[in-house]
Amino acid sequence: MDDLIATGTLNVAYAGMLMLSIVFTLISLLGVGAGEALDFDMEIDTDGSFDFISVSPFALALFFATFGAMGLVTRLGLGMEAVQSLVVATVAALAVGIMGQAFFVYILSPTVSSNFTLEDLVGREAEVVTTIPADGRGEIGINNASGRLKLAARSTDHESIAVSSIVVIERLSGRLAIVSPVEDKLSGVVADVN
Repeated sequence: MDDLIATGTLNVAYAGMLMLSIVFTLISLLGVGAGEALDFDMEIDTDGSFDFISVSPFALALFFATFGAMGLVTRLGLGMEAVQSLVVATVAALAVGIMGQAFFVYILSPTVSSNFTLEDLVGREAEVVTTIPADGRGEIGINNASGRLKLAARSTDHESIAVSSIVVIERLSGRLAIVSPVEDKLSGVVADVN
């Protein structure tokens, strides 16, 4: 430990990231509820319609664990300077994090329910969990056999839809749901969403 502290703050940061990642992974594996509580969705909306949705917490843990471990190996084991160490640790962490995310998206996600595809959601009702702005994206949640699924969503008629409103999924564009408010069955008018 004395070698670690004596070599600088960067090494302490590397060790901290590695330890936090290990603790996070243990908490996630040991407590089913803890893993879901620490899960989050991240969406970055740009003009090019490029989205990051449902980043796996395990992919993030892999990223930080790899960053910390590679940082320590390059600094303490290989004696690299700080800048070289940061570059090597970042590249390695990105590679492992991307592979981890791909593993969960393409290997584990499809096997959760072998009979379920996103196209099965068309025509189903969902709840708005993040307000859908008139000309923007919000988020919907829908329950299925494997749990609650969240998707980015846009309104079909380009009108705002408030949180907790019930909508129908009209069509999908990748992981973007195009939705419309559920009509009131008695009056035939669209339910008030404000």
